[in-house]
Amino acid sequence: MKVTIIGSGPAGLYAALVAQRNGAKVTLVEKSERLGGTCVLYGCIPSKAMLAPLGLAYSLNRLGREVKFTFQELRSLSMSTVDRVSKAVSLTLESAGIDIVHGNAELRSGKVHVGGEQIPSDAVIVATGTRKPDIKYTVASDDLPYYETDFNKVVLIGGGVGGVEYGWLLRMAGKEVTIVEKDSLLLPGHDQDLRTSVTSYFRRMGVNLMLNSIAKLENGSVTVNGEKLDADLVVMTFGRKFETFGFDELTSEGKIEVDEFMRTKVNGIYAAGDVTGSYTAHEAIHKGFVAGINATGGRKKYEGNAIPKVIYTEPQIAYVGRTEGICRKTNMTEIVRAVAEKRTEGFVKICRDEQGRITGGVAFSERGEEIITFVSTLMRIGVKVSDAIDVVLPHPSYLEAVWETLLRLQP
Repeated sequence: MKVTIIGSGPAGLYAALVAQRNGAKVTLVEKSERLGGTCVLYGCIPSKAMLAPLGLAYSLNRLGREVKFTFQELRSLSMSTVDRVSKAVSLTLESAGIDIVHGNAELRSGKVHVGGEQIPSDAVIVATGTRKPDIKYTVASDDLPYYETDFNKVVLIGGGVGGVEYGWLLRMAGKEVTIVEKDSLLLPGHDQDLRTSVTSYFRRMGVNLMLNSIAKLENGSVTVNGEKLDADLVVMTFGRKFETFGFDELTSEGKIEVDEFMRTKVNGIYAAGDVTGSYTAHEAIHKGFVAGINATGGRKKYEGNAIPKVIYTEPQIAYVGRTEGICRKTNMTEIVRAVAEKRTEGFVKICRDEQGRITGGVAFSERGEEIITFVSTLMRIGVKVSDAIDVVLPHPSYLEAVWETLLRLQP
């Protein structure tokens, strides 16, 4: 069996590996010279390499030791990481015996063509991801790890997930940061308690928040509420588009529509990752995994419920599910490990339905990623609050914030 995969990001990588493991002859097509897709080359990997030393600086600052990193130092760390991880992706695919073809792929009547040549395929998996916004006078978050020109004053347009993560990064790197957001608080669409706390925290960090505001870009300048802002750099933090060029026959409302088996509306063609409407690498990985199984004869469903999501500021911001119904909250000032380590900023909040099943949670706290991953695990296996409190957690630990909150949440 021959399987062709378009895209070498997380979805394409895992689709290729599982299809090869299932006995298929796999060809992976990537338009870029380097492998890894947006996540490795421009997104989650370089940003986390830049955030890591800033997290260290944050920790030491809480203990009275001031440590600073320049933006160029952070760039250097991110570039070396990108190079290493991209090479690792290439080595992983080559070691698995997967053929790599560089070029622009397109679909014609259900057949894959690259550079005028058709690639024989029994099944196709499209994992082309998204592309950055291209707006005059701005850069996208993709561009920041590669931005060599010195700057000090930066305006971020949008106070959503991207604006918050990069706003924190740039402020910790010593930049003068302004975030322009049309809503009244940061993180529109998220839990109200979380939005209020994060907005307050960013103000205390010294980030200039222009809320209930819309930025206008004219002749290279930014105007907000009639005021022209002094900015060395303007970053557009939202507005990514689905990368569907050459795959128009699969699209619906801009993205590629798939069912729970990752099948598109064309027989024998699957899709996975951001191009199907999700925006995290871990969702892409699991969608690619499912697509690879099903493209080689399996029948596995993608389970997209209770997916934890994380914004890698300090404290971390993490969330899962819906914070609706009956909710309870524990402040980090009540957690002795947080007190001992001077990490008392924030809270953990968990919600349940009338039957006692957990419906969602948020954490604005140290180890928020781990806390919400634990909550999402309880959700996925359907544990009721009355049973979840029997889980024994280490003491003293940040995970105890979950247990304390569950105690308050008991029916």
